[in-house]
Amino acid sequence: MKSTQELEHQIRQSGEPSLLTEDTFSAPDLTDYLRELISGHGMSVQDVVVGCRLDRSYGYQLFNGTRKPTRNFLLRLALLLKLREEEAQRLLKVAQRQPLYARNRRDAAVLYGLTHGLTADKTQELLNGLGEEGLE
Repeated sequence: MKSTQELEHQIRQSGEPSLLTEDTFSAPDLTDYLRELISGHGMSVQDVVVGCRLDRSYGYQLFNGTRKPTRNFLLRLALLLKLREEEAQRLLKVAQRQPLYARNRRDAAVLYGLTHGLTADKTQELLNGLGEEGLE
């Protein structure tokens, strides 16, 4: 699959709109993306279920595609995997959830947690201290 940058380059350089008929415009499958993401970080579904404190059956439903993950789960996952901000934003985008917005105090606290390597628990403490809704 072409990267977004490669695709953008081709669109800019193409003299014909024929490339717009290719199948490269479909969004990545969320289930596949989640599995690739966690395996790329050396974790298993079980590790994520335990690390994110999910009910076992709910966790496996997220990874087999029968349930759509909540934004809070995706944020806990990003913290668990120690994703960079760009990776976390991509995860939210693929899952069709709102991106983190720095002008929102709650989102800013999560951004702080991501950029400073905080765990989900430490980020939760930060949110609690700010009087913001948690990640549970």
